[in-house]
Amino acid sequence: LYLGIPFCPSRCSYCSFVSCNLDRDRKLVQPYVDCLCREVEAIREQADKAGLKLCSIYIGGGTPSSLTTPQLDRLLAHVERHFGALAEFTVEAGRPDTLDAQKLRMLRDHPVTRISINPQTMNDATLTRIGRAHTAKQTVEAYELARSIGFDDINMDVIAALPGEDYAMFAHTLAEIRRLRPESLTVHTLAIKRSSRLHEEKYAQAEQDVARMVALGRQTAHD
Repeated sequence: LYLGIPFCPSRCSYCSFVSCNLDRDRKLVQPYVDCLCREVEAIREQADKAGLKLCSIYIGGGTPSSLTTPQLDRLLAHVERHFGALAEFTVEAGRPDTLDAQKLRMLRDHPVTRISINPQTMNDATLTRIGRAHTAKQTVEAYELARSIGFDDINMDVIAALPGEDYAMFAHTLAEIRRLRPESLTVHTLAIKRSSRLHEEKYAQAEQDVARMVALGRQTAHD
């Protein structure tokens, strides 16, 4: 079961998802959480009628951790109440600037088995260029905080061929992630979608460079 949270602190230049900017649309968050909780109840009813047993939930976005701690706590409690413990329960805690000790401890209080902390890149200049309001240092701090609180299954996402990044910069990102040693690494290739700002800017990347970056990502994951 995928539960989508369509809110973010800012919109990345490559993003084509349905997502609202919190600074502009914060008033929509609570009504959305209320509706999502009702939908969880309806899904449970449908699952019971069909004789289906839920094994895995992924809460993605947007940025689920952009919800306030009480809002996210309420949603997780609702999921837990209606579905109990699951084999896999992932919450995408994507942006480090949306995480703090209180929110991470709240996640640990629920049967969340995995979180995803997504730097996309460990180069600060690129983060600014693509519209993410955090630094590589904040990513490391959020990751280490999650470890200290007890998370033992962490994924990290990166994107190959972000604007302005060459092979050496991507290699730096992977070297930093290798040092952190998350349990899983997801390597995306940058896809230019029509509804993204990069499409409007007519950005294009060299396919040969992308292939080299993906190969390095594969090797890093194996290492």
